[in-house]
Amino acid sequence: MKSSGFIFLLILIAANLFAQTPDTIRTKKPEVLPRWTLYVPGASYYYQKNYLKGTAFAALEIGGVYLGIKHGSTLKTNSNSPYYNYPLFLGLQAFQTEKLTNFKNQLEVIKYHNPGFRYHDISEKDLYLAPFKLENIATPITGGMVLLASVFLGLEKHFEKHTLSEVEQMYFLNRYIPRNNALAAFGTTSLAMSWAAGVGEEYVVRNYMMPILDYKYGQTKGLIFSSVAFGALHFTNLAFAENPDFKSTLLQVGQATVLGFFLGRDVQKRGYNIGPAVAAHMWYDAVLMLGSFLINPEENFLGVNVRLGIK
Repeated sequence: MKSSGFIFLLILIAANLFAQTPDTIRTKKPEVLPRWTLYVPGASYYYQKNYLKGTAFAALEIGGVYLGIKHGSTLKTNSNSPYYNYPLFLGLQAFQTEKLTNFKNQLEVIKYHNPGFRYHDISEKDLYLAPFKLENIATPITGGMVLLASVFLGLEKHFEKHTLSEVEQMYFLNRYIPRNNALAAFGTTSLAMSWAAGVGEEYVVRNYMMPILDYKYGQTKGLIFSSVAFGALHFTNLAFAENPDFKSTLLQVGQATVLGFFLGRDVQKRGYNIGPAVAAHMWYDAVLMLGSFLINPEENFLGVNVRLGIK
């Protein structure tokens, strides 16, 4: 469930969404991160004097955007997918992941003013590792979403024209490289993009947006509103497509809305524990992305061009 404009909309949400009316005041107020830290690469950590982590994120963010701009035209020429510019996506997703610190800070402030407010106060380490913990993987929501992704891949198999064994080379950044090298590169890319989507989107939608909506309007309305918002955010994919496919986008929006509903309901039932939802989201995306290279390589998720060899 990728949304190209998701990162920027999350920043706007963080800056403006849902001012809270205080219930009672606690004794120790959290320090509020300045708004400008939302917009500067690495600033969320630099401001907190965590210079090593800030530098690491800034390098990933700036490096990804730089490579995306540098190779954007050639990647676009050699792809048929709105996700063709994967270096840019990775840079933006690194930016999104860094800014989760700001969302966490806002949640702490909301909790300070409203002791009855509920969300998952998960540590950064546990959030990053959530998709890989057995307790989150071995759950009905993760199993169900992986099964659903497998069904989609099974349907895609019927459209396969050439098998993976017939692929000789794949296009990577600015040239064709051998298939096995490309699979390693795109496998890593797919896992990184899936991880960032699972961690970032679940934290913001299911641990930030939904709990706030739940607190203001009740769980039923909060679940519905956040699911619809999650689906609607996928309309931004149209902006990255050279020839927008409105029918496919509508299907994706509908699918994301329905899946968002089940993910949100699972989080609510678990007392706002987002661990299983993060795992389910990541592995759903990962199975679809990795599987697309194996099942129908000419129509892979990233739209990477392939060259066929002679059998």
